[in-house]
Amino acid sequence: METLYLLSGAKVSRHDNTIQVKTTTGDRRHFPVESLQHIIVVGEVNFNTDLVTFLGKKGVRMSFLDYYGNFSGSIEPANQNSSGSVHLAQAAIIMDLPKRIALGKTILTAGIHNLIANLKYYQYRGKSDLKPFVDRMTKHRDKLLEAKSVEQMMGSEGLTRQAYYSAWSSISDKLCIEERTRRPPKDRINALISFCNGMVYSACKHAISKTHLDTTLSFVHAPTQARASLSLDLAEIFKPVLGDRCIFTLVNKQMLKDSDFEEHESFCRLSDSGRRVVVDIFREKMDKEEVDGIRGFRALLLRESFKLQAHVLGMEDYAPYQQRV
Repeated sequence: METLYLLSGAKVSRHDNTIQVKTTTGDRRHFPVESLQHIIVVGEVNFNTDLVTFLGKKGVRMSFLDYYGNFSGSIEPANQNSSGSVHLAQAAIIMDLPKRIALGKTILTAGIHNLIANLKYYQYRGKSDLKPFVDRMTKHRDKLLEAKSVEQMMGSEGLTRQAYYSAWSSISDKLCIEERTRRPPKDRINALISFCNGMVYSACKHAISKTHLDTTLSFVHAPTQARASLSLDLAEIFKPVLGDRCIFTLVNKQMLKDSDFEEHESFCRLSDSGRRVVVDIFREKMDKEEVDGIRGFRALLLRESFKLQAHVLGMEDYAPYQQRV
């Protein structure tokens, strides 16, 4: 098992050469550290500096989602896969505006393709009301291809996503989203989107960390040392096919109950039980769902990261993953 998901109430500690997880019921489980590469903390968890030091030496990353399910930070291993030549090649693309815009268009159009593919899946299965939304999104994608700046690209992508979320109610009344709200999410669907996006972002960041790419040097989002913005770029491609499809499964199969949400006047969040249900579905897609002849999105994300690195080094043009309908 490469990734361990920790929910609220767990107490985590080092035990010899294993990670010991003690649950609220008193049960103890041990995980060999050699098989772990990533721990995602999705609730309030108790651990100490001895564990953090141990994980750092063993190259295990810890990612944290906040109270609302957004990615909030990570503890990185001491030895990173840094490369001066890759760093300089990334920076050179960012400083060359035509090259940056060209790569940005490649990433964003793939993301929009995956958004449209999600809607077409249901359109071809009798949801004819989705066609106007698909047409509108296609026009925004065409406008994006004409963009002369990063800001224009992001503007077209934002309009596309607005149309996309507006279409969800045509898939199911339970998927209705009046407005995308993030910090904090205002309703159940927004809470699900924030939580799933946080896990997709964490998974993208972890996949990129296995390459020599610098996660702070991005092509679509503003590059900054304050966050791993390249992970946001890659997440644009995979949020529709990984995060959103988890949500569709959860809602269409009525897998969540009222008790799986904590609803307040000004915000809504998943409860501990709700997070457990979502994590189970997400983990299934990451490790077991076959896609493009590859077992699990975890392997697909890694392949995608190395393809992006090959583009940066001038070895091949980047052809992002696009789902079939």
